[in-house]
Order: sequence, then structure tokens, then C-alpha cells
Amino acid sequence: MSNDRKKFTENDNLILYSEVEGMCPLCPNTLMYEKNDQNRKNYEIAHIYPLNPKPEEKELLKDQERLSTDPNDLKNLICLCDICHTKFDKPRTVEEYQNLVAIKKTLLRRTAEKSLWGDTKVENEMFEIIDILSNDEIDLEKEDILKYDSKAIDTKVDDTITVLTKIHRNVQDYYHIVKSKFIDIDKVTPLTTETISSQVRTHYLLLCKQNKDLNQKAIFDAMVNWLSKRTSQETNEAAEVLISYFIQNCEVFE
Repeated sequence: MSNDRKKFTENDNLILYSEVEGMCPLCPNTLMYEKNDQNRKNYEIAHIYPLNPKPEEKELLKDQERLSTDPNDLKNLICLCDICHTKFDKPRTVEEYQNLVAIKKTLLRRTAEKSLWGDTKVENEMFEIIDILSNDEIDLEKEDILKYDSKAIDTKVDDTITVLTKIHRNVQDYYHIVKSKFIDIDKVTPLTTETISSQVRTHYLLLCKQNKDLNQKAIFDAMVNWLSKRTSQETNEAAEVLISYFIQNCEVFE
């Protein structure tokens, strides 16, 4: 018995297009192009596990993970540029299938993380600290005598936190700057630090509850993305510093 190809709605297209942020996940191609002052599609909606697998495809993929028992489920669908869709389907290989499953799982995880963004607010005072960290006039050389010993971070992080993750440097350079600002804020509005710390802690716990398999690097990235979006930042640098601060303070990775 063969499955009928689903007629994808406008909402289906919007969901899947937004999921990959308008870029083919397998190559640098954008999924829309402009011609004659009109935006035109440069993508197709691909079935990760084939809609109607041939006998040889069933055999090839019999032991592979499936993201849904229904091949028309959005969990089994992904936007690919026309060229990559053709390459993926013909011929189908286990390696390419596994790669696309992994990509889709990451996209689904990120979508789930975004669903939490509206559940955890941050106090307005967080914007004050973001502004300080974004100030080009901060003189880190002047702060040398206050530099914090970031070695304690090693007791909180595992080997998924690589040297490319800037937690140690952030704590060393900025910990006292952030802490001093929180102290100043609490003098004006008592318990602000405790409130913000609780909000960060809550979001961390919601992430862990949502996906128990997240490693620390994925959690760090998710926390940074959340804080950056909630505070309307163009880059993640200030959010990385603040989440590093809360790792040192044990709100994250206790």
C-alpha cells in the first residue's frame, strides 16, 4: 500500500522554511530568489524517510532511526534546495540519511527551545548590565587586579565545553564587573539579583526538563540564545558573558 503525497499548506511551508531560517541545511544556497521584482521558491519539501520507499530503500534503512511513523509528518520533512533534494533522493545512502536525521533533530530541538522563550522573563535591570558589557569603553587592563580565578569553572563543566567556548575568559575578565553592577542595582532595588538569578535558573531547569539528553555545550548555547533574544541583542557576546557569570554562580551547571 502506497502513501499519498500530502498537499502542503501555506502554514506547513512557513513552519519548515522558518525552521531552516531560509537556508538549505545541506549547502549555502538560499531558498528564495528574486526575479522580475518577485520572490520565487528555490526549494522543495523533502521526505527524510521516503514517502513510498522502494524495496531496496526499505532494506537499506530498515535499522535506521525514523523521526515519525507517518512519512508525511512535519518531523519527517525538511526544506532542501532543488539540487540537494535531487542529490539526497538519487541515490539514497545511509550516510546521507543519518546526516539529515541528525540535522532535523537539531532543528526540532531548537524549535522546542524557542517555545520556552516566552515562558521565562528577565528583569529590566538585565538590560542595564547588557549595556555596560556592550560598552566599548570598558578597559579590561584596568580591571586586572580584580580578575577572578576561573579555575573553579572546571568543577562545573564537562568535556563538551571545549576551548572554543569562552566561559573561562568571560569569567576571568568580566565576573567582577557584572557582580559589582548587580550590587549597585540591589542598592536601588533590593532582591533584583536574586530575582534575575531565579529567572536564569528556571530557564536552565526548563531546558533540562524539556530535553534530558542535552549536553552542556548545547545547554550553554541555548541559554545564550534565549538571553540574547529576550534582551534584543544583535550579537551573542554580552549574553555569553552573563551566562558564564551564572555558571560560576551555580545557577547553571550547579
